[in-house]
Amino acid sequence: MCTHDDVIEEAMASTTLPCLAFPSEHGYMLFSLAETRVLNNGGAPPAVPPVLGRRLIPSPYGGTVLATDVCYNHPCHLIDPFTGDRSPPLPDLPVPFSEREPVDHHPADDDAPLHRCRTAARATDDGLSWDWSPRGVMVARGDTAFFLLAHGGAAAAGEKWQPVHQAARGSPMSVNYRAGRFFLLELRSLVTTVLDAATIPPPPAGLRGVEAAYLAPCDGGGAILLVRHRSDNGGAQLFTEAYRMRSGGKAPRWARARDVGERAVFVDGAHAFTVAAGGGALANHVCVVLADEVERAGGHVDVAYDVGVVDVARPERMGRMRLDVAEVERVWGHPHWIMRRDGPGIQACMSE
Repeated sequence: MCTHDDVIEEAMASTTLPCLAFPSEHGYMLFSLAETRVLNNGGAPPAVPPVLGRRLIPSPYGGTVLATDVCYNHPCHLIDPFTGDRSPPLPDLPVPFSEREPVDHHPADDDAPLHRCRTAARATDDGLSWDWSPRGVMVARGDTAFFLLAHGGAAAAGEKWQPVHQAARGSPMSVNYRAGRFFLLELRSLVTTVLDAATIPPPPAGLRGVEAAYLAPCDGGGAILLVRHRSDNGGAQLFTEAYRMRSGGKAPRWARARDVGERAVFVDGAHAFTVAAGGGALANHVCVVLADEVERAGGHVDVAYDVGVVDVARPERMGRMRLDVAEVERVWGHPHWIMRRDGPGIQACMSE
């Protein structure tokens, strides 16, 4: 029998290139890098239509999106954007330890819902990140990570979010799941917590003035850490240094790297992950979603998406894939990577 982890590993090996998921005025769109086209489901309406105030954040593999609402007007769900299938409602997102209660939002005129959502967003749009495992869902909000026991995206009756980790100095965190372990990266201190692991690597020594960081778990429990230092170039680079988690029979540690092996790394604003090189994914390269604004008449602004490609050995240079993705209206939400679940044998394993 295939396990959930077997499915994920097979998906990552057989479907090397992910899809670029992005919101638009038409709904949640999916552009396949492997097929270089928008997956329009035979011309049918998108499986996930646009909803004002709703946030859609995928897990990079597993074909699932966490849909939540910054105004608490709609319940949380796990949704498959390829089919539209969704889980039963999940409990409302928990309040982090750094806050005492959610920010109140008071319904006003019906012609100003976007303003209300932005006002209430301080309680829920605080670096929200998440991922899921065969056992349940983990979210990080503010300085706190919570776990909800949920099988197949469905939580048992009465199940509640349980706090499992609090970050130091009120730091927001990223959450990534891989092969039985959750990887939490505290973005201010770069402390990495690996849940369900016996050891936790300290942050790389000597790092100062870090502006951004991305943690990409790998097969076998390792990980790749990309960091960007504050500099005079206005943060134009995606990252300035790369590190690999090494153990060698000893406690794990971070080692500076200019070669991350036969892997390609994909990053977005919510996750980072690795896939085996090949099929269009270049070894030792990092891919990032780019959003270019396009000004229209009357001050209207659309956005065109592309993919930037960076060699780990030369992070100061970035190429482009130059995707033929149609320009879309900028609406609520951000672009992300998501892996399809329909590779060879994957649907059969998912049903077991």
